[in-house]
Amino acid sequence: MLDNNESLKKEFYETLTEKDLKMIGDLIDGKVSKENKQQNVDEVVEDDSQQYKKYMYEIVANKRNAIDVDKMDYFARDCHGLGMTSNFNHMRFISQCRVMFIKDSNETTIAVREKEELNLYELFHTRNGLFRRAYQHPVTHGIQLMIADALVAANDHLPIVTDNGEVKMSKAFDDMYAYEKLTDSVLDVILMSRNEGLNKSKDLIHRIYNRQLYKVVGRTDPKTEFTKKKLKKYEEDLLKNDQQFGKDDFNLQTLRFSYGKDLQNPIKLVYFYKKDSDECVEGKDPKETSLFLPSENFQEEIILLYSTCIDDKKTKYIKRKWDEIQKKQEDL
Repeated sequence: MLDNNESLKKEFYETLTEKDLKMIGDLIDGKVSKENKQQNVDEVVEDDSQQYKKYMYEIVANKRNAIDVDKMDYFARDCHGLGMTSNFNHMRFISQCRVMFIKDSNETTIAVREKEELNLYELFHTRNGLFRRAYQHPVTHGIQLMIADALVAANDHLPIVTDNGEVKMSKAFDDMYAYEKLTDSVLDVILMSRNEGLNKSKDLIHRIYNRQLYKVVGRTDPKTEFTKKKLKKYEEDLLKNDQQFGKDDFNLQTLRFSYGKDLQNPIKLVYFYKKDSDECVEGKDPKETSLFLPSENFQEEIILLYSTCIDDKKTKYIKRKWDEIQKKQEDL
C-alpha cells in the first residue's frame, strides 16, 4: 500500500521512518530468522544482534507455532457472535507467558508455563470448532461459492469507478481506492442495476436470498490430505460417459481442518518453562501429558461435491454418479 500510494507514504513518514514501517510490516507478516527447515519460517533477521528481538515476531502472526493475538482476538469475537463457548482463557495464557532465551543461543522466544499445556490444546480445539461450525460449514462454504460465482459473472459488466478511472473487481487488489469500495454493497448494486450483462449474477444472488443454495450431494471420508490430482480425477470420473449434466452443474471443493500448522502438532513447537526456572524447552509428546490428547493426526481434509443447478433431476443424476464412483472405489 505504501509503495503504490505516495500520498499515504508521505502521511506516514511525518511520524515514522522507513525502518519503522519495515518493522511494522514484518511484525504483521510474522517474519523471523530461519531456525530450521521443519518450522518453515522466512529469513528476515540479518545479524546476531537482532536475535534478541525475535520474540516480537511471535505476537501478531506467530509462524513458529501459530499461537498469536490474532487468533485470540477472532476467537473471542466469533465465539460471542455465534453463541459458542470457548474454554481457552487468553488472559490467563498471557499472564503465564515470559520472554526467554532458547537454550545455548542468544535467540529469544515467548515461553509459556508448562501447566498451560492443556489450555493450549483448548485453544486449537476452539479453532477446529469454529472452522467446522462456521468458517467451513458446508452451507457457509456453499454460499461463499455462490457469491464468488456471482462476482465472477459480474466482473466484465460492473467496474469500480475511482478518481483514476475504472477498475475491474478482479484487479481491485492492485488499487487501494478501488479495493476499499469492494464491500458487501456490491451485491445490492448488482440487484439494482438494469445492465442485462448482470442477469446471471442477479439470478445467483436471488437464489441466495430465496435459500435455493448449492447442495452438497457427496463427500469423501476424512484423509490426511488430498492432492489436486485427486480432485481432478474425481471431476473426470463425474463427466465420463455422462450427458445428463455438465461441468458447470457441479463444484468440487476441498475443506481442510487442522491445528494451524498443517500435519504438525503446534504444541510441540511451543517453548515451556517450569516454575522458578530460567530455562525453557520445546513441547513434549501429547502422550506424556495425557492419553486423552490427540497424538497422531493434526490435520484432515474432505472433498465436498456441490450441485450448482436448481434442476432437481440434474442434482439426482450428479448424486447417483458420485455414489457409483464411491462404490467402485470401495470394491477396489
